[in-house]
Amino acid sequence: MTGILWGLLGAFLIGASDCIARVTSQRVSTSLLILIITGLSALSITVWLAVTGSLPPWHTQAWLASAASGVLNVAALYLLFLALARGPVAMASPAASSFAVILVLLNIATGEQWTVIQLIATLVVFAGVAMLPRHASDENGDYNTAWLQKTAFLGFCAGVTIAFRMYLAQDATAILGATYAVYLNRLFAGFACLLLVIFQMVRQDKLQWPADRSTAALILAQSVLEMAALGAFLTGSTQGGRVTATIGFSAMAAATVIIARVFLHEKIGWWRASWISVIGIGVVAAILGTPSD
Repeated sequence: MTGILWGLLGAFLIGASDCIARVTSQRVSTSLLILIITGLSALSITVWLAVTGSLPPWHTQAWLASAASGVLNVAALYLLFLALARGPVAMASPAASSFAVILVLLNIATGEQWTVIQLIATLVVFAGVAMLPRHASDENGDYNTAWLQKTAFLGFCAGVTIAFRMYLAQDATAILGATYAVYLNRLFAGFACLLLVIFQMVRQDKLQWPADRSTAALILAQSVLEMAALGAFLTGSTQGGRVTATIGFSAMAAATVIIARVFLHEKIGWWRASWISVIGIGVVAAILGTPSD
């Protein structure tokens, strides 16, 4: 129960972050945007850990998992931000939510506790996520079918990358705890993206920097939301189980569509509303199917 609630909290936090990314990814170069987001969060946690005198202990497996997760974090955000910049958000984010099924299967394959009800709930949630983007051209008339298909493809590629990134982050969390796992993920992600930006500057690529205070404020908010979402997800993974936290977090598809409707004024027709309800049913089923301690 606890795990899925933490996952749901993470879903709404990342949904809000994705909606902000729809704006920031059009104003700032993708590599710079990721560098600023991961750099800000890594710096803030570093200061906090230094003040409290608490630093992550060395553990080879956990640090290697965190390093790999950080690099995959950059790749996932790069693909996701490209999809969000293209739009609509209600297409890109549900496609990226396909990570949930892959992550659940990875955890089941490696021996995580699960129930038949949870597995069925995962399939129900994934069905809702898969069906959300259909008929998007009817509800978002500004986009043609080819455009929507490419956005969905970029989102799906991001989803595959996210699944492996999250799995490695869960491994690190099981050893170090959520706080240290989040910190190392952001630290390695920021370092990997710094190398990418340096490479682009050496090649003399044209980079678009934040041009005004409003953009900088949005990026700051995006950084906080994304870091909080990852923290919520990893906390749920340790307190309530990796499978249940993943199912809850997969509701980001529905959360993003709803938030995009409120703040970006993207349309929600009867089709999307119906499948958002299906996702909700799947999440409730997952709560009811959580293994008892």
